[in-house]
Amino acid sequence: MKLLVDRATVITLDSQRRIIKDGAIAIDGSRIVRVGKSGEVRKEFQAERVIDAGGKVALPGLIDAHCHVVLTLGRGFGDDVDFMTWIYDRSYPFQAVMTEEEAYVSTLLGCLEMVKSGTTCFAEPGIFLAEGAVRAVEESGMRAVLAKRYMDTVVDPKNPQPQRLMTSKEEAVERHRAFFKRFHGAAGGRIRVWIGMGDPRGNSAGLLKALKELADGCATGAEIHVAASVQGVEFVRGRQGLTDVEYLNSLGILGPNMLLIHSSWLSDAEVELVKKYAVKVCHCPGASMHGAYGACSRGKFPELIQAGVTVCLGTDLTSNNNSLDMFRAIYQAATCHKEARLDPALISPEQALEMATINGARALMWEDEIGSLEAGKKADLILVNIMRPNWLPVHDFSLVPNLVYSGDGADVDTVIIDGRIVVEKGEVKTMDEKEVLARAQEAGVRVFERSGLSRRLKARWPVS
Repeated sequence: MKLLVDRATVITLDSQRRIIKDGAIAIDGSRIVRVGKSGEVRKEFQAERVIDAGGKVALPGLIDAHCHVVLTLGRGFGDDVDFMTWIYDRSYPFQAVMTEEEAYVSTLLGCLEMVKSGTTCFAEPGIFLAEGAVRAVEESGMRAVLAKRYMDTVVDPKNPQPQRLMTSKEEAVERHRAFFKRFHGAAGGRIRVWIGMGDPRGNSAGLLKALKELADGCATGAEIHVAASVQGVEFVRGRQGLTDVEYLNSLGILGPNMLLIHSSWLSDAEVELVKKYAVKVCHCPGASMHGAYGACSRGKFPELIQAGVTVCLGTDLTSNNNSLDMFRAIYQAATCHKEARLDPALISPEQALEMATINGARALMWEDEIGSLEAGKKADLILVNIMRPNWLPVHDFSLVPNLVYSGDGADVDTVIIDGRIVVEKGEVKTMDEKEVLARAQEAGVRVFERSGLSRRLKARWPVS
């Protein structure tokens, strides 16, 4: 379809960071062919359909660079506990009993929440039930980076990881390779496969190096959780004598196709290593604020940005953040460091929006096609209704600040991905929302019961 988005205020996120009032976006098939003033674009482009975007802001679709979407059914399982307790006492029991069908339903639920709140692309950092995620992403119409995940090292013999996560180095590499060959480029190119490296605690040096070598050989990216909490950093230091990024550097595997997730407890020396090797970093402020990881109070994200490192944003997952709304993540990134350091100038709203758009695209090695609204790029964009009480009044100087400080996922009116209208006037076109919600509630209760968590997690107030 030749589609024209007309009369919008267009936040392009292009190299000049242009904002075009009374702007238009011409779309032919899956790509943008023109962005400019409404009158000029209308004269040159004959559209089959016109979307009147008056009173709305058009901007690139938001990119969630770290989202365990397969685990969306675990919402609330990690409330009010420390990092290690959440992983070993809550998350692993949940993952140990999930079925492929439940992973599919869980991913559908996550995609539903994300796309309704303006996220058009996300990165799943690795799960053994990734095939279910592929099916859900295909149906949802979203764009995604997907990965498998396995471990070859038992972190705590008294409280080991689920057996289904464990394998040998050789088997892990072959499973990753097979998943890449089968699904990279699936859904008409909307799905790309990366290599999930897990974290330095659960993988041996041999497996970490082999997975990075596989990523390099496949010309794809690698995702790894690092320095999420002080407990995790101390564990790696105790075993390897080095902190997380120092350890990865000692293995010779740092590089520009790596995305370091969390990175809450980096040293100044590690910031320099990240800069030296052009490694990308994903900040998950919501998860840190919820679980008291330290990313906001101790994290060096302002220093990383100042050093020119590509810093993007992620929601993490619903059991340690509880929300997949990227508007919340943008707000948190733009405010938490100000509070922690008593400096209101840290991380401007413009920088926070870049983290959720063009920086996310760079981090996922997809910036040639998404992350900004420019001719030649994929037509991934959202329309945000600003004629709402939480927005007004709007001035030219306050447009982006209002988006970041006042905006909400509920303000999203229309979502277009790959040139296809996926959400229109708040209604999802690719999924039966009521059916997804009903299936998700039923599946969530089943997993909760089978995992044994139902015997331990009780309401603090009486429920009758």
